[in-house]
Order: sequence, then C-alpha cells, then structure tokens
Amino acid sequence: MSAALVVAMVGSLLPVTQAPVSGNLTFATDYRFRGVSQTYTQPAVQAGLEYASELGVYGGAWGSNVSGNQFLNGASLELDLYGGYRWELGKLGLDLGGQYYWYPSARYNIDPGDHYNTVELYLSTRFRQVSAKYSLAVTDLFGMKTNTIGGYCGINSDGTPATSACLGTGSSKGSGYLDLAAAFDIGVGLNLGLHYGYQSVNNYPELAYSDFKLGLSRQFGAFTLGAAAVGTDAETRFYRYTPTTAGSQETAHVAGTTIVLSASKAF
Repeated sequence: MSAALVVAMVGSLLPVTQAPVSGNLTFATDYRFRGVSQTYTQPAVQAGLEYASELGVYGGAWGSNVSGNQFLNGASLELDLYGGYRWELGKLGLDLGGQYYWYPSARYNIDPGDHYNTVELYLSTRFRQVSAKYSLAVTDLFGMKTNTIGGYCGINSDGTPATSACLGTGSSKGSGYLDLAAAFDIGVGLNLGLHYGYQSVNNYPELAYSDFKLGLSRQFGAFTLGAAAVGTDAETRFYRYTPTTAGSQETAHVAGTTIVLSASKAF
C-alpha cells in the first residue's frame, strides 16, 4: 500500500473543522436536562466554549444556572468539563469522550454532605441527520446512593413527604442514558429536531424514565430562535421538589411536560 493511499485513508477519518475555538450563548425559559428541569422550571442563561483540533481531539466547558431548591447548599451553578475524540468516515461520524458535571459547593443536607458531582463516559455515532449516544456513569449518578436517597419515598402533591413504596439502597454507579436524535431541514428556514431518551438508574429502577423532545428552530440574523415540547414519563413523586425558603415558591414537578423557548448564538 502506497504512502499516499495511507495518508488519503487516514485523512478521510478526520473531521473537517471550521475553526479551532467555538462558543455558544443561550437564553432559555427552562433548563431541561434529559427531560428534567434543573432550574425549578425557571429561566436559564447558558454558555459554552470548545477547542477542537484538526486531528479530532476536543475539549470544552459549558455552564448554566441551576436551582438551589434542587442542588442544595451550593452556588446554583452547573459547570460541565468534557473532552474526547471525534472522527468521520464519509457520512458516518463517531465520538468517544468523557464529561464531568460539577456543582460548586453543592451537597446533600445528609451528613457527611455528599456532592452531586458526576463523571460519565460516552460513545456516540451519527449517520446523516440521525444520531445515537450512550452515556455511562462511572461515579454515583448525581450523588445518588444509600447515604443520600436510600429509603426515600418522594413528595406528595401537597408538598408533604410520601411514606410508602420507598426506594431501596445501593450505589447508582453504572447508570446509563440512551439518547436517540434526528434533525431535518423542513424548508422555509425551519429545522425540526426529534429526540427520545431513556435514563436507567442502577439499584433504583423506580427512578428510571423515558423522555422526549420535539422542537422547531429558525435562524433570525445572528440568533437562532427555538421552541420545543419536552416531557417525561418519570414517576412524579420522585421528581417533585419543595422550595428551600418557605413561601418563596410553590412545590414544583420538574419532570412534567412543558414548552421551552430559547434564543441562542454561536460564535
């Protein structure tokens, strides 16, 4: 095999990048992560920055405000650090990487104050407009284990603690999330986005759920405006929170179906 042919074959596996550094800024009426609000159904401001080399290696950081009603004792901030390797072979794309979800200072109220921070490894593939991604938690998923949620029964609609059909015990390490997505140009500048996801929670099957997203987006000048229907089939009592400050807000079901509006800019 000639050296020129080897170079050509290797080159076909490498992604074509427009610029080594890119960023994004988003304003949204809710921050939905895997279908579940992270902001107590309130608005979010988000921004990210990524470096991607011509060899396919990349790394970046992304941040958003989150709710102190859900991530206790912290800075009401999520900061994600990620990196990996992407490559392409024709219309097929592959991506292997890892992500660290960091919630500065946030911790459960239960002694010794376990953190929500999580590490996941992921593998994704894309063919044309369709993609599939699987993420595996190599730490306890958002701190969920015997010390933090073992025996938890959830919250009733009136905000009182539920007392039956409670969770068991164990580590949630090894939990996984399957993300199936597709995007289509449907004309007149509109893009249609479809998503289905399934979150499994190791040792806590009651917390497992499916989520969906159906969204439309269109670019207007420098911004892309979007509207999406988002929802889950999560068991309500386990995805209901009460405010940490009495009288400040009502009890919220953070996994219910909603419409999320957004305005974003890439640079």
